[in-house]
Amino acid sequence: MLVLVATKATQGARRSDYADCVEGELVWMLDACPESRRKPDGKCPCGRSFRGLSSDRGTTTALVTDLPDLTRIDYENALAASFDARGWCLCCYMRTVSEIVDELISFAEFWPVGTVIERRVDRIQGRVLLRPQPKTQ
Repeated sequence: MLVLVATKATQGARRSDYADCVEGELVWMLDACPESRRKPDGKCPCGRSFRGLSSDRGTTTALVTDLPDLTRIDYENALAASFDARGWCLCCYMRTVSEIVDELISFAEFWPVGTVIERRVDRIQGRVLLRPQPKTQ
C-alpha cells in the first residue's frame, strides 16, 4: 500500500521547515485553522505540516513509500490508536477514521514512490529537488 511517512529529505527548502517526527513513521494531517489558512508560514504550523501517528510531532515534508504488508485495516487501526492515545473523540476531528485514511491513500497514490511532498493548507505538492549548479570560473 502506498502511504505517506515522515522524512527529513528536502528540509530547509522553506524557512518555515521543521522535522520533529520519527523518520519513516506514518503521518496524517490536521485540518488547517483559520490563522494557518491566512498565513501558512506563520506561527501556527497546522496548514503546512503532517503529524506523526506514533510521535504526535510534526514535519513539513512527507515521503511517498510502499508498505506492501500494511493493510487498510492496519492503517485505520493505527490512526484510531493514535487518536485514542491522545484522548480524542470523533467530534475532535470532524471526519471518520475511514475518511481520513481514504484521503491519505489518495494523496499517496497520486505520486510516484520516493516523491517528497509538502503541504500548503489544502494543497499537496511535490518538492522540487534543486541540484547544485556547477561552479563557473
